[in-house]
Amino acid sequence: MPPRKQANTDPLVTHVGIYARVSTEEQAEQGYSIEAQLETLRSQCKMEQKVVFREYVDAGISGKTIEKRPALRELLRDIEEGKIQEVLVWKLDRISRKTSDLLFIMDQLNRYNVKFRSHSEKNFETDTAAGKMTFQMFGVIAEFQRNTIVENVKMGMKQRARNGKWNGGQVLGYDVVEIPVAKGKDSVLHVNAIEAELVRKIFSMYASGRGLKSIANELNHDGFKTKPNKPFSHVSIKTIINNPLYIGKIRYNVRENWSEKRRKGINPEPIIADGEHEPIITQYLWDAVQKLYSKKAVTAPRVFNGTYLLTGMMRCPDCGATLVAHRTKDTLKNGTKIVRRYYVCSNFRAKGSRVCTSNTVKADFAEQYVTERIAEVVQKPKVLEDIVARINKNRVKNVVPLQKEVEAIGKELKTLDSQKQKYFKLYESDVVDNNFLIERLNELKQKHDALYLRKTEAENQLNDSISEPVPLQQVRQILSKFQEMLETAPIETQKNLLQTIVKQIHVKKGQKFEGIELEFDDKVTACFLGLAPSTQAVAGAFAFSKQKFPLQYTLVI
Repeated sequence: MPPRKQANTDPLVTHVGIYARVSTEEQAEQGYSIEAQLETLRSQCKMEQKVVFREYVDAGISGKTIEKRPALRELLRDIEEGKIQEVLVWKLDRISRKTSDLLFIMDQLNRYNVKFRSHSEKNFETDTAAGKMTFQMFGVIAEFQRNTIVENVKMGMKQRARNGKWNGGQVLGYDVVEIPVAKGKDSVLHVNAIEAELVRKIFSMYASGRGLKSIANELNHDGFKTKPNKPFSHVSIKTIINNPLYIGKIRYNVRENWSEKRRKGINPEPIIADGEHEPIITQYLWDAVQKLYSKKAVTAPRVFNGTYLLTGMMRCPDCGATLVAHRTKDTLKNGTKIVRRYYVCSNFRAKGSRVCTSNTVKADFAEQYVTERIAEVVQKPKVLEDIVARINKNRVKNVVPLQKEVEAIGKELKTLDSQKQKYFKLYESDVVDNNFLIERLNELKQKHDALYLRKTEAENQLNDSISEPVPLQQVRQILSKFQEMLETAPIETQKNLLQTIVKQIHVKKGQKFEGIELEFDDKVTACFLGLAPSTQAVAGAFAFSKQKFPLQYTLVI
């Protein structure tokens, strides 16, 4: 990511943020291309003698929401930081096709005194009542047009599915091939002979009694990959054996409104129709697999209610994936049944030993290590004292190099300011033209922004090193209170307490630990040193007081 530019403090220059967007379906339309929009808006800025601060481009992205448009979010952040005075777009619907988002954007513009202009819809100002009404009317029209397009597209795709046609996407066993038709091109499924054999193997393995993870593990060991060229998991195997595509059916609209409802938007009556493509497996094999899957899907009632206190706090020493909860049931020689708890690599659990090893850690052992290590640090003052002293020593050691760097950057920034003033004097004397001035100002601005960003980072590091040493007494008080609460809290509260203060537990192979990384900030400090918290309720463990606390810091114990 390029360095973030700083606020414009020069009243002689109007910095303009150009925003351009094109969705996938608009890529081929005349006048909608990104380059066409940018070229038009650049020319307008030059004609008006304004400086293009930055071009914000969302290519191939729908105007439905703000959340999935990184360039627009960056534009809004720069508006908040006062870096631009004007936003220019080729057409209003480029900024958004959703009325609520348009109103939010307009509110942000007015709040920070930023002017909005559209090259196509001219002569309206968002800081007047009439301008706001015009802005909103255009927004309503744009949203109506988008919704109409979406409805027409959905209707067309549903009809294609009813006719047995493929609506796109990659699927193991088939290749998507484009063929010429009367009105252009169409996509059809052709059997991929090699992948089809793999699909038949998966169905046969499941029909023979193999489990989802067992199948995934064997396929990964044999070097097979999914269609996107990734290792198999139990989820990908389940998706394959439940897809009627392989018996020649087209299934469509299984989930509705995915962007809003995600997996909860299940359609009870999806479209299932005879497809135009060739089936890969027989109806007999399909029926056998579905019957077996239905039986296995009926799970036994859960008899184990144990809690895993360290969920999400440990990572696999080999692949870096999170260690997740795992348990086994054993029967002793005397007939007693016991449950053993473990943490295992999530990649191993989902995809098998081809992807990673289990790197099993006994849950009781890990949880005992964490609680005993914290207790040791609390009960042996010298241990904690040495840890904090070492951290503070390293912080102070970095002060001199940072001070020299900040001083050097400051001198360079003054040089850039002098150069900018020289270019303005040349412009006022008609020695250089406007285009030359803009080019040189942009070059200086880029250098200035990069230097200023590094200067800010160095100053923050410097302030952290010299003004806020890790407070030994405060750390000791927090950990003492933490240990006291941990010993008396119910099991669920223990888990929340650990998640509050433990950032990560560093695990090595062979069930060994390198240390526990603890994170301290104002929330943690208030939790344990603020109003007297109760360990009987999770909410009570997060009481805040009005006391001010130091900045965030971490310790590895």
